[in-house]
Amino acid sequence: MTSGDTSIMDVAVKLEQLKAVDFLSFFSAETLEKLAHSCEVLTLPAYEILFEEGDASGAMYIILSGELLVYKKSKVIARRKAGQYIGEMGLIESKPRSATIRTETEVQLLEITAEKFHKEFSGNSESLIALLKTLSERARKDLDVMEGAHVKLKQEQEHAEQLTQVLDDATNETYVIDIESYQILQTNSTASRSLGYSKSQICKKALYDFWEDHSRLEFEVFVESLQNGQKLVQVFDALQKRKDDTIYPVQVRLKQIQVNKKSSLLAIVRDLTEFRQMEAKIKRMAFFDSLTGLPNRNMINDRIILAFAHADRNNENFAVLYLDMDDFKSVNDSLGHSIGDELLKEVAKRLQGLLRGEDTVARIGGDEFVVLLTGLKDDTYSTRLAERIISALKPVFKIDKHEIRSSFSIGIAVYPADGKDAETLFKSADSAMYRAKEQGKNSYYVHNPEMLSVAQRRSGLKTLLHQTLEDENFLLDYQPKVDIETGEYKRLEVFLRMNDPERGLVHPAEFLPLAEEDGLIVPIGDWVMQSVCEQIKAWRREGIPLVPFSINLSEVQLLQGRLAEKIEGCINKFGLEPDLFEFEIPEGALLQTSAQAYKNLMELHELGSKLALDNFGTGLSSLNNLARVPLSTLNIAPQLIQGFSVEINATITTTVIGIGKSLKLKTVAKGIETIEQRRFLEHSGCDWVQGYLFGRPLPAEKLKPILRKGI
Repeated sequence: MTSGDTSIMDVAVKLEQLKAVDFLSFFSAETLEKLAHSCEVLTLPAYEILFEEGDASGAMYIILSGELLVYKKSKVIARRKAGQYIGEMGLIESKPRSATIRTETEVQLLEITAEKFHKEFSGNSESLIALLKTLSERARKDLDVMEGAHVKLKQEQEHAEQLTQVLDDATNETYVIDIESYQILQTNSTASRSLGYSKSQICKKALYDFWEDHSRLEFEVFVESLQNGQKLVQVFDALQKRKDDTIYPVQVRLKQIQVNKKSSLLAIVRDLTEFRQMEAKIKRMAFFDSLTGLPNRNMINDRIILAFAHADRNNENFAVLYLDMDDFKSVNDSLGHSIGDELLKEVAKRLQGLLRGEDTVARIGGDEFVVLLTGLKDDTYSTRLAERIISALKPVFKIDKHEIRSSFSIGIAVYPADGKDAETLFKSADSAMYRAKEQGKNSYYVHNPEMLSVAQRRSGLKTLLHQTLEDENFLLDYQPKVDIETGEYKRLEVFLRMNDPERGLVHPAEFLPLAEEDGLIVPIGDWVMQSVCEQIKAWRREGIPLVPFSINLSEVQLLQGRLAEKIEGCINKFGLEPDLFEFEIPEGALLQTSAQAYKNLMELHELGSKLALDNFGTGLSSLNNLARVPLSTLNIAPQLIQGFSVEINATITTTVIGIGKSLKLKTVAKGIETIEQRRFLEHSGCDWVQGYLFGRPLPAEKLKPILRKGI
């Protein structure tokens, strides 16, 4: 069995374990599968402390086997067994814990970490976090009610009047039931209010007398599993009937207990009305976009499947329009995500106003929309609608005192000519949309079969990317950063290359975005770090003079947990020094509000490595953001240098160099190709330069003789 097979099996096992957790049970299979990817199984020996009182956690835990005791101020307040949720969810609440949790026996826990949770649910993590928070609070409350009521009943079993008070303090309906006759012996005020009967009237009945869907026969089955020890707690749903004949859904938790030294049953009954409303809300979330209220990818996929059947039955065509907003990223970057969200809402309204009743518009991604046009009898309707969409989006959007212009690139695919299944039809429309962008944006393009080669090219690259990573067959080149005055090498920047057997070397700009899409950027980054360390060690053995190596980190890598720890481990493995490494971070990383990204940068600095800000001068980094990260170098964007003859670019370049000097940072100009560029930079006071004028990126073997001569 391959490691990949093992991983798939592990996820499958975890998925089944998650399905057994009652407060997660109504999540979709897709959501639970993502959670399964976010889980790790943690084994703890007997008597180990999991949390001290006041600790905080970045994870949630579900017990798979074993038993835990929960203490508060050294007093046992609850016992947790297999399948039960424990503690406060640090992932969600970010609050200190208010209890100490200790293992009684060897325990296995399912741990869902905050980092992995955010990675798996990056698209809608906030909504899912809010839902999990609500659900976990309820689950914890239910468990605590059951445990707490049982403990208090045992404490007060000699005092009937105090027992009544204990029951009345419970917020859920609570019943003490005779284990032989099933008659209710005692109940509380909550039950009286919920059912509409007095306590004395309730105590003349059995609990199942209030149920519409369960009788004594089912109740006996539930009790039997408690009496024979098959279950510690029996949990099931029921429909409960009030005195006024209204029906409401409840969840019943049934447990065998001792009251006055006699076996009885304790039933905790929770009203599920609000829970069912939440369930409906979650189901809506599964099919509708929370921001715009439009159908989402799940809904449009379902409707396309129906459209296939309808088209075949009526011998009709239907069309799929794939819409992608032009330059939406610049709106988010310049005005902020809140303005971007408002723009998407306004765009959704305009799109809805253009459609017939039988048509559907869905938001399937950040700035991506799909329009489904069914029952087409006019072959030109889809193109005429595309033209109307382009016209409708031309007027300025006025949002929070900002005037924003927007446009779409639209790809059109028609069934059955452009695809006879949903996947092919989407690919056809997507390919057409990219062709619309290529021909100048703010336009539409009708698919033709030749365009599938674009999609096939992307698919082929993804396959090659996975294979290259699996075979560890990437290539590395190195390009020097040179002191502009002395010509000395100051850094060697590492460039990643991938070889296509048919086309030769593939430019990183082509495959790195695909690596981010497929979640490969982190393992690729690990391979680069490992390979650079191996190369440094090899050159050191040969006595070749060395300078620090510059390695690029993506924003995705900066959001990893324990990034610096992993890098330090790799450096130590090869017996190297941290100051042999400089890590280049993208300018967008300074806009990250993530505490994890900032923590990683600080830890890399504390490790002794240098930090460089890459491509500075074209983005949106504020000086405040620049000052809070311990940088050593500013890399000036090549676009500015290559256009330095344009007055504004020259001014910006000179300003960036001045900023670097004022912050005591080295400035590096990238992309230097001409003598004129060098003279301009030398005159402007730039420290270091990099580009073809001073040396092309070279593989290690070709660079080695140059390094031997002295750098």
